[in-house]
Amino acid sequence: MTPNRRCCALGCLSGDSLIETVDGPLAIATLVGKSMPVLTRLPERRIGFRLMTKIACTATGVPVVRVTFDNGQHVTVDRTHVFYAQSMVERPIETLTIGELLETSFHFPPGYEYRTMDGGTAISAGALCVRAIEDAGTADVFGGIVNQTASYFVTAGVLCKA
Repeated sequence: MTPNRRCCALGCLSGDSLIETVDGPLAIATLVGKSMPVLTRLPERRIGFRLMTKIACTATGVPVVRVTFDNGQHVTVDRTHVFYAQSMVERPIETLTIGELLETSFHFPPGYEYRTMDGGTAISAGALCVRAIEDAGTADVFGGIVNQTASYFVTAGVLCKA
């Protein structure tokens, strides 16, 4: 760690990435210098809010990747970012694969048939599926500390390590 550049040891988000807060979805860059309750997975597997503090730009001009999910949403993260798969298994971006299932804030039970927005039907996998992982150039990245759980949900729907 250099005096002017704090590295994000556990992964960070691009500034425009949305996180789920008590005030709704907010770009993490808009929260710099603030503390904000964020949606997280509690130890007993329920979801709830815990305070994210020390939100800051942790590094500038770092290589980032865009991860797209089967719900059509995406998040842009640095190359040290960690997602959670089902059962809270850590999945670093460097080993994440297309087709992998990730922990979500809400999902239908596996095998449940549900109606899609276009009027069709689909069978729930019980999680969100990674559809694409692609280079997204470089960006300033942001992170923070989440009390008790050290994790938070991005608006795209998946759980991330703080």
